[in-house]
Amino acid sequence: MSTSGKYDIVIVGGGIFGVSSAIELARRNHKVAILNPDTIPHHLASSTDISKAVRMEYGSDREYHRMAELSIEKWHDWNHILGEEVYHEVGFLMLCKESIESEYQSFEKCSIENLAQAGYPSERLGVLGLKEKFPVVNVDNYPEGSFNPKGGYAESGRAVELLAKYAASIGVVIHEHQTVSSILIDDGQCNGVETKEGRLFHCQQVIVAAGTNTPLLVPEIQPFVKSTGHSVFWLKPSEPKRFTPPRFSVFTADISNTGWYGFPLHPRQGVVKIGKHSKGDAIHPEQDDRIVRADEIEDLRSFLESTFPELRNAPLVCTRKCLYTDTMDGHFWIDRHPEVQGLIVCTGGSGHGFKMGPIIGEITADTVEDKEHEFAARYKWRHLTADTIQMEEARNV
Repeated sequence: MSTSGKYDIVIVGGGIFGVSSAIELARRNHKVAILNPDTIPHHLASSTDISKAVRMEYGSDREYHRMAELSIEKWHDWNHILGEEVYHEVGFLMLCKESIESEYQSFEKCSIENLAQAGYPSERLGVLGLKEKFPVVNVDNYPEGSFNPKGGYAESGRAVELLAKYAASIGVVIHEHQTVSSILIDDGQCNGVETKEGRLFHCQQVIVAAGTNTPLLVPEIQPFVKSTGHSVFWLKPSEPKRFTPPRFSVFTADISNTGWYGFPLHPRQGVVKIGKHSKGDAIHPEQDDRIVRADEIEDLRSFLESTFPELRNAPLVCTRKCLYTDTMDGHFWIDRHPEVQGLIVCTGGSGHGFKMGPIIGEITADTVEDKEHEFAARYKWRHLTADTIQMEEARNV
């Protein structure tokens, strides 16, 4: 068993939660290391995808709205720091099957009200407006919509790759191909980690930001956190320009009732990505396969037929199961372990955490330094019961 040098903080996991936390801690002059079981980004990590939505639309939840608003500002900063546009502000379209004023569209209505109160007036679109601005939409099924130009998507895998390189440039030590097998605890004090590859890493504090593997390393949270798989599809349109901004944007299609969302044509991959933000399937991160089923593809084709008819026969070039690290209430889990000194958990993306990456890093760094953060209170260590309700309003559960 070989021993590596001592660090102030070892972060287990090089996804968006781990990398953003490392950057923030390095800026505060901590000696930080990241351990990742493969390259960064890991090929199976939730972060390893071509795009993640970045939106302020959170229904009645003003705190998430404010977090996303600040995160968008910081995504622009990251574009500048990284020297590459990884966040694309192409706007965010909410498509509605009924009147936005109806109770059925309460998520969209509350989102619009929160945007207006914060000074972001959305463009309300009826049939004629949708036909003119987004001509591929089937207005027979979606006669109303709302478009907010302040929002878009991040190239997720590319962003994590570049953020890791930036972290290394400011002093973060990155150890790839190091799979943490156990956390070293002596008399209630965490003092490092051991890896399957036979190395010991000593430190004063450990942050477990290992995505769906987090409950395996910190079993105390297993009753409250699970991993779920959600189908993602890449489609090759026959007329790419029809799905390129500004004629197409990040969208939701009655998402709180259907789960469907998607993206414009990807600038690198040349595909339209569509996914479903819903309950998902329970998947063990290490033991289960991540195959998209035939009935899920059939469900996609039915959605395309009713929403974007031009895509109904588009070639399906890739499918994958995106794994969510789901907390029972849908909120992040960022806090010190209540019984082990020096052990911090940073997890619980619940399918909407990537956009909040810059803020997550700040909350984690403040937790390390025992400082209060304006958004930290509801992400503390907590006891959840079987009656706990998932709270993220956009999600169709």
